[in-house]
Amino acid sequence: MTPAAPDTPSPAAVTAFLRGLDRRARLFAGVQAGDEASARHALAVVARVFAGEAGQWPLAEWPRQYWRLLLAAPSMRKPPAEASAPRLPGIARLAVETRAAVLLHLVAALDDADAAGALGIDTAAYQARIRDALPLDALGQPDVDVWRTWRAAAERELAQLAEPEAPKVGSAKVGSESTFPRKVDSDPTFADPTFDTRHRHRLRWLWAGVVLCVLALMATFFLHPRGREVLDQWRAEIKREPLDAAAAPKARFDAGDLALHPDRELLSMPGELGFAVQLPLLAWLEVAGADPRAADAVRLPVIVAATDAGMSIAADDAAPLPRVQRWDALSPTSRATRRGAWQAWRTLRPAERVRLRAIATRWRLLGSEEQAALRARFDALPADARHGWWLGPDMGRHWPRVAALFAFAPASQRDALLALLRAADAEDIDALERLAQITPPEERDALRLDLLRVPLAQRRAWMLAKVQG
Repeated sequence: MTPAAPDTPSPAAVTAFLRGLDRRARLFAGVQAGDEASARHALAVVARVFAGEAGQWPLAEWPRQYWRLLLAAPSMRKPPAEASAPRLPGIARLAVETRAAVLLHLVAALDDADAAGALGIDTAAYQARIRDALPLDALGQPDVDVWRTWRAAAERELAQLAEPEAPKVGSAKVGSESTFPRKVDSDPTFADPTFDTRHRHRLRWLWAGVVLCVLALMATFFLHPRGREVLDQWRAEIKREPLDAAAAPKARFDAGDLALHPDRELLSMPGELGFAVQLPLLAWLEVAGADPRAADAVRLPVIVAATDAGMSIAADDAAPLPRVQRWDALSPTSRATRRGAWQAWRTLRPAERVRLRAIATRWRLLGSEEQAALRARFDALPADARHGWWLGPDMGRHWPRVAALFAFAPASQRDALLALLRAADAEDIDALERLAQITPPEERDALRLDLLRVPLAQRRAWMLAKVQG
């Protein structure tokens, strides 16, 4: 069974393709062949062959196949005579294969894949030919400036070439051969020299119709009432009127307003702040008063009056503005100390705060000598013990026993550890004391993490197992 003959492409399509490549093909053939006569003969022969075979390739393949056919011409494979290339002398001096690779990129404007296909090699080999075509710079790398010079020269030559003449199929001859196959001559549309003129006239009428449609649309818009309204608004003059005077503000910033102060909570309760500043002394006094060995301190509960030397904000100062002014006059260190005391006071359980307020009331009834004696006893305690009383009377009494395990815990664990200690009973404290004694310092961080991970119901059993293990 004989295979079907390939479809014959439209002669107009072939003609348009060849005319589009004409200037590039003439420059390419002239530089590659080395003389104009051989170049013109090769172009005429390739045009005939391409027109006869174009139907077997898709349109996207036409550029690659055309340049492949042109490079197959014998005149394209011979080195030119010395000093015979009138154009692009830098490229013309290259070897035949290298010259063809450079011209396919700079003149034919093919990408690497199509250029390699036209030469019948793979893309890597084609790129190697381009690199070999360039001289090396001082660093041993291909000189890119030379490539830019070649590109600029090729663009100048293409710009200087004349536009191709309209093809005259049937009359164009190369020697004794016509430029295109005879089957092209038989097409009256292709052979008619007035075809292009009629086509251009039709395009002009088409564009004239488009312009008339646009003008009609614009006229319809401005004849419509809404269109005339838009036009009138656009032509109207801009009206300028002064704005009304600005109204008075409804409120202004009040420096004495406690609701706007960042420390408004502690400033609104100066009496509570006085208790907070004396928290460690008050907590110690409650425990010392319950100690049989400190019987003389039973009636000596805790607190320094708000007029104490360490407290500059009076508890009975009801005027907010003077209170805020005196607070702002304190040094940053003093304010930070009072904020820390306030935070410690607020973390106590409400029952502890009630007991400490009662002790503060009894403290104020003591004489100055009795207060001084109790304060001297408190100041004689070790610094670590005094610091532990900031946790309140319930935890402060046990703090020296577990301080080694919890004193240097990171801030991220503080709240969880405080909750653990507040929930601990006497047996738990004994276990924690034993863990603090037997755990090396370098292992205490890991022990605290494990302790926090254990559920509350299993915590005592876990601690006892660690102590006994």
